[in-house]
Amino acid sequence: MGRYALGRAVQAAVTLLVALTLIWFAVTVLPGDPVRALFGFRQPTPEAYARVQEQLRLDEPVLVQYFLYLRDALVLDLGDTFPRDPFGRPDPGVPVTALLRGVLPTSGIILGSALVIQFVAGVVAGALSAAKAGTRLGRTVDLVALLLVSTPVLVAAYVSRVLFGVELGWFPVSGVGQGWTSYVLPSLALAALSTGYITLLLKGELALALRAPYTQAARARGISDWRITTVHAMRPSLIPVATFVAANLGQLVTGLLIVEGVFRVPGVGGLLFSALGSQDRSLVVGIVTFVAMLVILANALADVVVATLDPRIRLSS
Repeated sequence: MGRYALGRAVQAAVTLLVALTLIWFAVTVLPGDPVRALFGFRQPTPEAYARVQEQLRLDEPVLVQYFLYLRDALVLDLGDTFPRDPFGRPDPGVPVTALLRGVLPTSGIILGSALVIQFVAGVVAGALSAAKAGTRLGRTVDLVALLLVSTPVLVAAYVSRVLFGVELGWFPVSGVGQGWTSYVLPSLALAALSTGYITLLLKGELALALRAPYTQAARARGISDWRITTVHAMRPSLIPVATFVAANLGQLVTGLLIVEGVFRVPGVGGLLFSALGSQDRSLVVGIVTFVAMLVILANALADVVVATLDPRIRLSS
């Protein structure tokens, strides 16, 4: 297990280096002048232009900028924001890491709730579909799962916002100022697509497990079908589900940014949209860098957990 964890750590480090390089390259080759964009329609003075250029390290050679970016990213120094005063002059603002610390709890609640919803609802629906295969109930569950799989996160967010928030008025449609009810629609919209995948995946795995020799032997011993499904067949069937949840974490974080933008949630996604609107280069790069590092680290940890549950993954690697 230690050898597998070490190999996965090396793989994560290489992936992180490639991701940071791509982020830096994408920002560097973007057209336009990032310093000039901070001033909006006002023409900056040469002194102000030079000061901001120095703060963004754009006066350094390209390779120096690259290595400074890597060094700062590895120690989570993501730079400072650049708010504008009423005269249009940018001054160094608060550190990007401080802003992220302020919004991470909100995003964490939505992401954690979506993970719980997709796992619990997907497993229950998948087990129900497998146990009631061929019946009206089983076909209904399959139809709903296919509908969820076919619905992008953006569409799910807008539909749930309009239907359950605007038309029916059951839940708030923006912000998090009304307590736990403010998190219901964003969490459901984020979990919808993955719930459909887990339902169909678990149904297929349970169908195979229920035809396996060990379940046939358990049925011959007089064990009830319910116990065979929920205990004997469920345990090996949950391993592919756990693998999917781990592999899907990056897509879930991407969906989180979209959902927070639709529901105007003051989380990481809301902060990113605000940074894009204000053309704050430091804040945009800092958020994208942080999200990339978080996803890569979380995927590596999830792979280790899945390998602990299923020794076949360690042996095949």
